[in-house]
Amino acid sequence: MSQFTGPPALGGQVPDPAQVAASFETWLDEEPASLVAARVAEPDYERRVEVVRALMADLYDAGWTRLGWPEEVGGLGGTIAHRAAIWEVLARRGVTGMALFEHTEILAPALVALGPREFVSEALPAFLSGRELWSQGFSEPDAGSDLAGLRTTARLDGDEYVIEGRKVWTSWARYATWCLLLARTGDPGSRHRGLTAFVVDLRDPGVEVRAIEQANGTDELAEVVFDGVRVPADRIVGELGGGWTVAMHILSHERGTFAWFRHCFLYPQLLDAGERALERDASALGGALLDLAAVSAASAAGVSVHAAERTLGPAAAYTKLLLCAAEQSVNDATLAGDGDLAVGLQLPEVAMRRQEYLFSRIVTVYGGSQQMQLDTIAKQILRLP
Repeated sequence: MSQFTGPPALGGQVPDPAQVAASFETWLDEEPASLVAARVAEPDYERRVEVVRALMADLYDAGWTRLGWPEEVGGLGGTIAHRAAIWEVLARRGVTGMALFEHTEILAPALVALGPREFVSEALPAFLSGRELWSQGFSEPDAGSDLAGLRTTARLDGDEYVIEGRKVWTSWARYATWCLLLARTGDPGSRHRGLTAFVVDLRDPGVEVRAIEQANGTDELAEVVFDGVRVPADRIVGELGGGWTVAMHILSHERGTFAWFRHCFLYPQLLDAGERALERDASALGGALLDLAAVSAASAAGVSVHAAERTLGPAAAYTKLLLCAAEQSVNDATLAGDGDLAVGLQLPEVAMRRQEYLFSRIVTVYGGSQQMQLDTIAKQILRLP
């Protein structure tokens, strides 16, 4: 199989995203076994994770997933626009989703921008190749939408911080090696000014991961207890007390540019729904297509902003709302043409559609509720009282 070597030398010119996409299409024409496996509907989430890990390993070895990341941390140069092109091709080639590698577009940009360089230069290649996986530790039982009110603490003890607390809805913690954790290093009344972001090894003593099975049957989420977990002081992302900056960097991607990567997989889902649709379903299909077109426009603009090393800020709320609407309308169209989603035992492809439909019901809550996004737009963009 041919190998992509990337830029010819340090600081070399990376091909533009369109050229990269064309070369990647040619490479995929050789049908690597990991690509073939990743096209198959796999309702068992643990197995799905392993399939995508195998695909990421092959893509990393060939250089494709190193594109879009700085050379000093193991990448081949380029920007998020190159990563967007790679995942668009994978979606078009039938890969069913990113699974927990969604965090390469949510957590990894913040790690690269703000994380300790020596650590990131080892951790990023391990993540991009699927060797070590990541989770996000933000929400707590008493601080979900109110992130500034979190109660997990980090107390300095010598050259280590001792973490005490509990996180919930922690994405992919069951499968992860590392957690990007937000904890309070200031006094309880310091709100967002007293937060610090840490990298925590989930294999360390004092960490307990309790998987949460969702309504769709997957265990993507988990509760994680930190009982006296000791973290080296050099595992801070950003600055001491600068956790809010890290969180806003992450949310700019999670609520903004991540929509590009996610919506690429919604187009094939809608096409699949269209193949099973009846004439009466035309309105649902048309509405979903329009919703997806809106996400395409908004998220592509966001990718351009991040590629230029600027931030979306509160404007990411628009894209988050558009993605939520598209996700739900695409799955409404799926349901309209497939009554079998409501029954129990199913073929794998039907079970996958059912999982996606049930997941789409919560998208207006996770990653910041729809009400929070509307509040952000009203106060920070429209300047309403």
